[in-house]
Amino acid sequence: MTLVRVLVLIFLLGACSPYGKVIIIKDDFKKSHIITMKMRQISREEVGDTWARYETIFDFSREIGEAKANSTVARFTVIAAANSYPLERSGFLRIGTKDSTLVLGNLDARAVTTYNTDVTTTTTTKNNSSGLSSSTSSFGKNQSTETKTSMNTTSRTHKELTGIFLLTKEQEIEILNSKYFAIRFYSGALPITISFEEDDLEDLKRFIKAKPGMEQG
Repeated sequence: MTLVRVLVLIFLLGACSPYGKVIIIKDDFKKSHIITMKMRQISREEVGDTWARYETIFDFSREIGEAKANSTVARFTVIAAANSYPLERSGFLRIGTKDSTLVLGNLDARAVTTYNTDVTTTTTTKNNSSGLSSSTSSFGKNQSTETKTSMNTTSRTHKELTGIFLLTKEQEIEILNSKYFAIRFYSGALPITISFEEDDLEDLKRFIKAKPGMEQG
């Protein structure tokens, strides 16, 4: 694959990514607007004794009605190892240098198994002294070909640790004025730290500041 094709592929993957994009939806029934944004963050800690790190998918949403705007709701899924413990019901938020207790709700831990099938095709050429091949081979001068296909299926199991928490209006204001934001979960006694810095933090701030009618990038 040429360098140009690689760059085009990277551009297309980035353009199609649902993460970091603020979406505003008008709800005629509620007479309100729903603002959402998905983010994909990687933990500071490694999973067990591997090089892999915890991957967390956040789905932030906020409802703005005619009279008031509700607090931000953060739904999340932590991709963890198959032997991981469920999340504890309390964690921490760090905004700048200030720490506060984080209360989690709707916690769940479920095992997910994915399967991958590899198909291998092998073609062999055989000498045929009679000049006539077998029924599974082709005609040729003293040669015949035979094709065999084999399949190998492997599986992998991981845990998905899901939950929900709220960001208060005061915390949203603190995030807007901060240069650092982090969330600390606990899988049993093991910490999972999700940091928002630079571009990630700017995306979160853009979500917090979004209002109905604003042009979205």
